Amino acid sequence: MPAPIRSRVTKWRTIILLCGKCARKLDGGCGPKGKDTLRNALRTVLKATGHRRDVRIIETRCMGVCPKNATTMVAASNPEMLFVVPEGASSEGSLTLAIDPIA
Repeated sequence: MPAPIRSRVTKWRTIILLCGKCARKLDGGCGPKGKDTLRNALRTVLKATGHRRDVRIIETRCMGVCPKNATTMVAASNPEMLFVVPEGASSEGSLTLAIDPIA
């Protein structure tokens, strides 16, 4: 008999999915010096605003959009909207687009 499915409560308010293939192609391009990946730049913004544990950022496989010089991003709380974040875009702006403002 298989083990029962269990659940666990998290503190996350949303999950942001980033295309790992896009991120590898850019090899950075975000953050104040343009050397961070989008994932690291978003994590830095979340930490600076005190919301590091509210949002989970996960790199996925290809999402099928494949933009040039950009990363594909989707927020699990807003799955009907896919975002293409260009290289050098503001991390704060990317978070604002992807999720509801965190209170």
